[in-house]
Amino acid sequence: MMRQFAVEEVERAIRKRANSERARELAATIRSRAHIAGLSREDLIDILRELKPTLPEVEEEFIWLNFLQDLWGSEYFEARLLGLQLMYYIPDLVDAHLWGMLDHWTSAVDNWVLADWLGHVRAIAIHKNPSLVMRMAPWLQSVDPWRRRSAIVSLVYIDPQSRERQLLLGAQEIFAFLEPVIEERHLAVQAAMSWLLRQVESHYPEDFAEFLEQHRSRLPKVVLTSLHNKQVHSAPA
Repeated sequence: MMRQFAVEEVERAIRKRANSERARELAATIRSRAHIAGLSREDLIDILRELKPTLPEVEEEFIWLNFLQDLWGSEYFEARLLGLQLMYYIPDLVDAHLWGMLDHWTSAVDNWVLADWLGHVRAIAIHKNPSLVMRMAPWLQSVDPWRRRSAIVSLVYIDPQSRERQLLLGAQEIFAFLEPVIEERHLAVQAAMSWLLRQVESHYPEDFAEFLEQHRSRLPKVVLTSLHNKQVHSAPA
């Protein structure tokens, strides 16, 4: 069994790459309560590369769960993000057994970045076990906008290797799924809905056109403008 890469070592790697100017910019963008070190995407990739040779085998589920929980418990936004990215890029880790943990994590999310990555990870579990998608439906009625956004993002499976996108429900099922948020007011949730509808349009153009015609008066102006301009306001992996 390989030595577990300690969370303290991850935090040291984060501090080593900290950038105060970028941290201020990121903090203004995502407005998270977590401590933001200001790491770039390249910094995160470098840390992931450093982690790889020291991580336990996928079969060491107990060690992995503890490690991921420790990452999520870190005060650093980047440590939490790294935990989600590890799960996304090592999809063998993700299955129905992690659902409760992901649910618990979602309750502590306060920004769109982590909400989206949680959605991408959950989509892997749903792709493996389609019945899990039904657990997302109540989330659309949650008072927490980040839970609503994360649920929307989780309906699109993005292959960790090819990055190809696959809708986890048919067009009409997605439209029914979105009914509780069709008149959504929170901008972050509106952005996720725009992104999902754009995916629907690319796969089911006729169904999308019919839906848009029927619900144009109910959809938020931000969503309509985004769809008209073909802009995507989300952060897919």
